[in-house]
Amino acid sequence: MTLTRSVIFAASIAFASTALSSAAAAQDAPYVAPEAEMVEAMSIMNAMFPADTREEMMLDTVRIMGSQMADSLMQGPVFDDPGIRAIMDEFIADLPETMRPAIAEHLPAMIKATAIAYTREFTLEELQDINRFATTPSGRRYFGNVQSLLADPVVAETNQEFFQSVSEAQAAQLPLLQAKLMEYMQANPEVVERLREQGAGQNN
Repeated sequence: MTLTRSVIFAASIAFASTALSSAAAAQDAPYVAPEAEMVEAMSIMNAMFPADTREEMMLDTVRIMGSQMADSLMQGPVFDDPGIRAIMDEFIADLPETMRPAIAEHLPAMIKATAIAYTREFTLEELQDINRFATTPSGRRYFGNVQSLLADPVVAETNQEFFQSVSEAQAAQLPLLQAKLMEYMQANPEVVERLREQGAGQNN
């Protein structure tokens, strides 16, 4: 399950910075993007993620990052077993199609939210400058290929090393987290009872 969540998280890297900005902004007073800025921002987003290919671009990111993460985390004697390895390989291969409905449902809103974040971050003049670059041959080539650079061998190797380090850090911290949670639960039995009443921990 840890690998599953990690792969899904990694697949979101392409939108991470702008999504976080949008989420933080959503906590403030309602913001209405100026019309002129929004036009430029949506034009930029359409250049970065053309409507007819954006879903496949995101799925390609899932495939690339999922494969890199699996290669770094699926190490050791457990994964030396051919049967276990085959099951995990099939899971990773199926992950993009598993995520396709969620991506198809949420991607339009993600695109719009990112455009709104652009209007909050950049001035109209800056957005126009970015948009002019995006519509040049170099700009179209850059935005059309930047996602695929995740598959570059040097990038892939670096990502795998990063995922391995993250996995080791998580493994070191997990016992500490479990101990703190257990201590808290034991000191606050009413919390355990409330969670039980709410159905926490039950399989649906």
